[in-house]
Amino acid sequence: MPKLFRLIFAMPLLLFLIACENLSTTLPTTAQPTTEAPTSLITTAASTTIEAPTTVQLITSNQITLPDLEGKSRSEITEILEGLGLTVKYYFDISSVFDSEDDYDKFIRFGSNLKSGDPVELGTEVRVYTSPLSIEAKYIYGLDEYKDSLGKPLQLVEADYIGKDFIADGIGVVTTDRYIDGDTTWFNVGRQSISVRYLGIDTPESTALYEPWGKAAARYTENKLRNAETIVLQAEGERTDNNGRYLAWVWYRNSANSDFVLLNLELVELAYSKNKVASGSRFNEVLSRANGDAMQTKRRVWGEIDPEYDYSKEGSQMTIRYLVENFEEYVGLKVTVTGTISRKVGSHVYLQDDDYGVYIYTGFTSSAQLVVGANLTFGGMVPTYYSGSPQLTNFSTKQLFVNTPGSLVVPRVITYNDLTFSKIGSLVKFENLTVTSLYTGASGATIKVRDGNNNTITIRIDDSTLITLEALNLKVGDAIDVIGPLSYYDYDYDGTNPNYVYDKSKYQVMLADQQDITKINGD
Repeated sequence: MPKLFRLIFAMPLLLFLIACENLSTTLPTTAQPTTEAPTSLITTAASTTIEAPTTVQLITSNQITLPDLEGKSRSEITEILEGLGLTVKYYFDISSVFDSEDDYDKFIRFGSNLKSGDPVELGTEVRVYTSPLSIEAKYIYGLDEYKDSLGKPLQLVEADYIGKDFIADGIGVVTTDRYIDGDTTWFNVGRQSISVRYLGIDTPESTALYEPWGKAAARYTENKLRNAETIVLQAEGERTDNNGRYLAWVWYRNSANSDFVLLNLELVELAYSKNKVASGSRFNEVLSRANGDAMQTKRRVWGEIDPEYDYSKEGSQMTIRYLVENFEEYVGLKVTVTGTISRKVGSHVYLQDDDYGVYIYTGFTSSAQLVVGANLTFGGMVPTYYSGSPQLTNFSTKQLFVNTPGSLVVPRVITYNDLTFSKIGSLVKFENLTVTSLYTGASGATIKVRDGNNNTITIRIDDSTLITLEALNLKVGDAIDVIGPLSYYDYDYDGTNPNYVYDKSKYQVMLADQQDITKINGD
């Protein structure tokens, strides 16, 4: 009887041992890790100890399942996959918008329609798609390690510019006057204001044309210069370009005790611009290296989607009134509007429909269709601001459509109290004004007038109109009526301030035609 009981108890144990032996080549068992790791470590009778973020199963002696790589960086992915006996080839997935720096250099998906858990042969080259890589500036902090052909370090120091003037000596301290875009700024050199095009770079357009990352680059440049304690311009080679703009390397520092940073190089390092440096420049080597590193990240100008840019061709079709009343919502997007040209200033035009108008900045693009009285449809236009004045940019003749001519725009008579944002861009008329001052400057002329309630109104004459004060034959004390598109100019306009209030004293009447000023009395 005791023998029978021993046999009964031994049989299940024997069956269990046989089953374990049969399954030992297919079922994973837990092994102790060879190094510290926060993840499971799996081995089988036919495998070695490996690191993996999740349970990985060896299906046969030649196959293994793909692990879950969510949240892993490229370096982590390489370590994991190579540890499993696989090789990896990387690609970028730039089909999404990434909102945080934490989203960069992260696993997106496997290629070849594979997914986590799918079996692959050992030794397989696995295609892996990640987000663009993280990016940081480093060359701007190591310029003292680079030297020019004469052995002089590239890093700017005070001794390089003290007592010198940019225009006279090719290097000197300046202050900012106006911010244009990522690679163009107006600087003050003494009492003179000059337009400066940055050497070695070409940021995307954000004024006449609108390109991906253009606005972001413009904001970055403005932010750096606004917060700078000292700004120094340094010339190299040709002093001006074909448009009369000075050419310069732009240095800034945030305090008297900090090193100068080369903004041109910084914009390349952070992928706001591609390298456009001339081959003989003293900065050629460092800019080329920075450009190569930035290109590898696929950030910004190297392929990343700009969340602010409207990638559609024509944009939303709307009336000018709707655009004006909802302008802020469409800044940086694309719109299509139709109207009649009320006035032309240089190559740029004011477009009006009913009582609402908008200024269209055409840049350096011209068209014979842009004449006063023409009824046109402008497609793919980008709303933006210039010193507080709303305007449309990104003009292209390919998106210009001619309609049946309508009636000429009739100016609306207004007073000082009628000056509001909704009237900017429309054709207006002021009556019974008295001239108080006349002034001719570098970019045109200004006439100050006063209404019957002693309010001052500005009449602006752009030099592109070729209208001169001499030709107008005006003098202080003359009484006049004036017609022109209403504009706005605030040098200190801050588009990031949600509480900005439009100041009536900064509205301007743009004189586009000499016949638009009528003397009521006087010689």
